[in-house]
Amino acid sequence: MRRRRRTAGAPQTVAAVPVAAGDAAVTKLRDRAALTAAVKDAEARGERARLPGLYFLLAECHIEAGKTADAEELLRKCIRGAAEAKLKDTHAKARIVLGDLALQSGDHTTACEHWQIARALFHELKQSSDHEAAESRMLRNGCPTDWVLTDF
Repeated sequence: MRRRRRTAGAPQTVAAVPVAAGDAAVTKLRDRAALTAAVKDAEARGERARLPGLYFLLAECHIEAGKTADAEELLRKCIRGAAEAKLKDTHAKARIVLGDLALQSGDHTTACEHWQIARALFHELKQSSDHEAAESRMLRNGCPTDWVLTDF
């Protein structure tokens, strides 16, 4: 996981999410305008496998700017696109961040639900360190770890 300086309202850690090779410059710049343009381009071209990573990166920019509502919308788009494209790692990482945002807004139940889904995805992917980090986050925040959830 990449460590990030904590800013007001931002999650403590955000894992790097892979994007298409052509987006390497956008990833390095973390420029909201460039990311917005890349998202519009990918949407116009119907590049569904490229969009989840771009949505995630743009959501990070919005979090850094304190625009959590915009970030939440992008993270939901990321989750839907990642689920459709079977990008479980990206899906799980977006769930972690969305859970962090839910907790920051006072919605403990929703936070726990997002982290539970992320933990299950990391388990499926056999990413033990990410799985353990998600479970640790759940335990640290008093979430039950034996919930049986349906994907939503």
